[in-house]
Amino acid sequence: MQLSDEDIAMIGDSLQHICRDLAEDLFARPEQTCEPDRFRAVLDLFVDQGFVNTSSDDGCGLWEGCEQAPQLALTLRNLTTIARVSASLALSLHRSALALHLLKQLGEAAPERAHPCVNLHGRHGIGRGELANWWCGQAVDEAMLRDAFDPGRVCAGLMHGQAHLLLAPVFAQGTLAWQILQGEVHGITPGHGLDELHDGEFVPQQARIVSLPADQAKALSRDIWHREWLGLLAIQQGCVQQMTEMAQQFSALRFQGGRVIAGHPAVQNMLADMQAALTDVRTVLAGQRLSEPGFADVLRARNRLHEGLALAANVAMQTFGGLGYMRDNGIEKRWRDVNHLRLQSGGPLEMQLMSANWASISGANAGAGA
Repeated sequence: MQLSDEDIAMIGDSLQHICRDLAEDLFARPEQTCEPDRFRAVLDLFVDQGFVNTSSDDGCGLWEGCEQAPQLALTLRNLTTIARVSASLALSLHRSALALHLLKQLGEAAPERAHPCVNLHGRHGIGRGELANWWCGQAVDEAMLRDAFDPGRVCAGLMHGQAHLLLAPVFAQGTLAWQILQGEVHGITPGHGLDELHDGEFVPQQARIVSLPADQAKALSRDIWHREWLGLLAIQQGCVQQMTEMAQQFSALRFQGGRVIAGHPAVQNMLADMQAALTDVRTVLAGQRLSEPGFADVLRARNRLHEGLALAANVAMQTFGGLGYMRDNGIEKRWRDVNHLRLQSGGPLEMQLMSANWASISGANAGAGA
């Protein structure tokens, strides 16, 4: 579905109204974790409003039609907007929409109100860089991929308690397939951040594997990881945007040394550092396309962008001084969320290994072409 400028503006306005109401009501108390039933009600609200499309018909929800640049930009902007209210909510909606997109690509029907989730984190991460070799058709340590994406592994990670359908990658017979699990989340425990999405284990009651031909499997899996990384950056960007505004407002009110701290050069430099990190991310996301060159750009830039946003979050905390560590200020929770997001679907070391493998493969191909 091709969206017009008027459609995009209307969707943006509708989302702004919803997020404003949520910020003033359900998420107005950052020191309190949103109750599971109320969190589920918010997820249902976004489904009802079409931001997560569970039907088989084309719509304008998250990750729909993102082969077109305007729709991709809309999805990333919407995730950023939602993340300014709640990173946990934005991540839940992102992964639900991503799971629905994956089901459509696999030719599977999505059950209504299941709030599906996708878990791309294998037993020991995402394969220590071997995925890059497999995507590019190079020699692969299949034992590493089979171990990371073993069908019998316990699927654990950040999931909301309302997830009853989970999609996870599995590696078998030299290719990456997808396991569709029906069950529920057990043993949830508090994590470092993203409080509504405790680290838990998904206990399946039914499980089956859906495979595709090798070329399609590679293209689809790379596309899924590409969307996941873009979504994580957009969500982290939204958190830091909100933290930056909070830091600016606080620095314009707090007096120290006979004037508001916003007038101190050190604070001005800190605020400039926050804006520089946000500008870096905005520039990368604005030029993104769901293509192999775009994938390579995100692969190379993800660590740098996440690190810059994490540093910006630290600087925002510093502007509050000791008050920043008080839960009722709200900035402490966002600081934890930002740092937790950078570890999702490939931590810094894994991304370095994957980027290095991808760069060496690209360099070898370029040399062969010359």
